Amino acid sequence: MQIIDKYGYLDGAIDYIEKHIVSGRGLQKIAKKARINEDLLKNLSLLLKGFSEQKFISVLQGKIEERRIFKEESEIEISGVDVRLDQEKNNAFIYINITYDIADDGEQEDKAKIEIKIYSKNNIK
Repeated sequence: MQIIDKYGYLDGAIDYIEKHIVSGRGLQKIAKKARINEDLLKNLSLLLKGFSEQKFISVLQGKIEERRIFKEESEIEISGVDVRLDQEKNNAFIYINITYDIADDGEQEDKAKIEIKIYSKNNIK
């Protein structure tokens, strides 16, 4: 199975996470815009230090594979990504909603979506 991000939706989401949340730049403005407690966002930023795009992609691939059996030549084409910040109780997290198309042998077979919550570099659900 291969994940294809033809239009860079996933790359854009990961860039946003790395440039704004992980780096800690402009967290006050981001917290205000997202209506999240700034201290919780700062804590999330610390927990994301060392965030790895490769690890995220491998977790994403694993979660997609859990949903069904794929042929080796199956392609997962990302067709949309929505990123937002949220909080529950005393934890801030990054919520990512990914829509994708599944193609086997070059023919579109199905559309699906997956929701991911990132609480830290090692806690991705």
